[in-house]
Parts: sequence; C-alpha cells; structure tokens
Amino acid sequence: MVGVIGDRDGCCRFPKALAERATRSRPGGSSVAAMTDDDGTLLRGSALVTGGSRGIGRSTALLLAARGADVALSYIENREAAEATAEDVRALGRRALVLQGDAADADANVALVDRAVEELGPLRYLVCNAANGTFGTLDELTADAWDYTMAAHSRALLMLAKGASESMRANGGGSIVAISSLGARRVYDAYAAFGTAKAAVESLVRYLAVELGPHGITANCVVGGVVVTDLFKAIPDWESIAAASAERAPLRTVLDPEDVAAAVAFLLSRDARYITGQSLVVDAGFTLPG
Repeated sequence: MVGVIGDRDGCCRFPKALAERATRSRPGGSSVAAMTDDDGTLLRGSALVTGGSRGIGRSTALLLAARGADVALSYIENREAAEATAEDVRALGRRALVLQGDAADADANVALVDRAVEELGPLRYLVCNAANGTFGTLDELTADAWDYTMAAHSRALLMLAKGASESMRANGGGSIVAISSLGARRVYDAYAAFGTAKAAVESLVRYLAVELGPHGITANCVVGGVVVTDLFKAIPDWESIAAASAERAPLRTVLDPEDVAAAVAFLLSRDARYITGQSLVVDAGFTLPG
C-alpha cells in the first residue's frame, strides 16, 4: 500500500493534467486561458503564494496561473525549485515573480507583499501556504522551536494579511486562503507545535473574515488531510500514517498536492464570493468514521 502513495508526478515536475487543462479547447474554439467573463472560476489580477516552490504551493501557483492570475511565489532555501515553478507559470502565459523569505520573519513577510505589489501590481489573491517549524514531543520541544513554529504560521498570516489587505482594499477587494491541517483538530505524535500553530491560523482566519468582509475581502482555510509532500515525509513514521489514512478514508486514498490546490482555487474564485470565515476540509473523508 505504501509503495504507491505520494505525489505521482514528483514535486518539481509540471503536472501533465494541468498543462492539458491550460491548453484544452472549449466549445467554440476558446481555451482555458481565454475563459469568458461569466466563468466563475476565472481569476483576474495578481496572487502571492508563499511556499510556492514545491508541493501544495507549486500546484496552487500553477493552477492559479492556468485560471488567469499572475503569480508571485516565495521560497526559503530551494531557489532552483522556485525558478522551475516560475518558468511553468510563464509557460501558461502569465507573469511570475520569485521571492526569497522566511515565513517566521515578520519583516520578510512585509517585504514579500511590497515586492509583489511593486512588480505585479495590486494583489487580488493571497495564499498563505509556507509551513516551517519543528516536530517534537513535549520533552523535545524548546521555547525557541515553539516560537519559531508559531511565527511561521499564525504570525506570518497576520503580517501577510495586513499588507495584502491594504492593497486589496484600495482595489475593490480580494481573497485570502490559508492552509491548515488535520493536526489543528486531531492529535498526532510529535505534532504539538505544528498542530497548535495551525489551530491559531484557523482562528485568525475567522477574525480576518469579519474585519475585512466590509471591504470586499474573503478569508478562508483549506484543511488538508494526508497530502504526501516533502514536509509530510519529515513526520516520524510518515509511511505508516499515510497507509492507515488511506485505509480509514471512505474514498480509500491519500491526497496529491493538486487536490488541495483545487480547493484553494475555488475559494479564491468568484464562485466562492459569498463564502468567508470557513475551513474547508479536503481529506477523502478521513475524519468521518467514528
């Protein structure tokens, strides 16, 4: 079972299915890149996707580009992977900007928004996806590790949302989506810092929805189930967790990054314009059985 799970296309390869969607003709000869104005999935304007070089972030950046957005994407260490993602965004006919920044650095988050606006114009979409931090049990976690993990999630969302919403307010509104995980609601071994940080993200999203709603800005979370990314593989005993998850889930599967990206793109779209303050669980039904 474990041998067949994971990102089947690899973290740094352009998903074939996405490329086909980007170029497939619609009735009447139009393509996805030329979607009509009444298509609620069409995206207009620029997006900032943090942690956009690999995994969920990469898949999200490519899907947003395929639906019409210019994309700024951030990375912390792997510039090569970030540049590869940017090239694939450009191959879809959209502009791309690669930015370096540690999600736990408040000033870096401010700079990400400023650069994105400077290079790509007003932000319409923010995807807070970067996930840095420390795994460990109560005895293993240090105060510094705890603070870093919290800063890289909840404080990062706060700082990014402050800057992005300023641009959105001045330009007719926008949408914010943060990525959470089931560890915000369930207990996993050595996941205390991450799980608590993700729970804080979900709570902050609700406050953002209330405060920013009058300005035409929505804020939501996508809560991914078991998505086999590089980060997931850093969890101790990840293979057993993934296999057990696939066995438990009614759909008998774990997720690819593209599955989460599709939910993100929906919440950013006009089709979801009246959805705000919500956490959408995408987990193949894993949390349903008693």
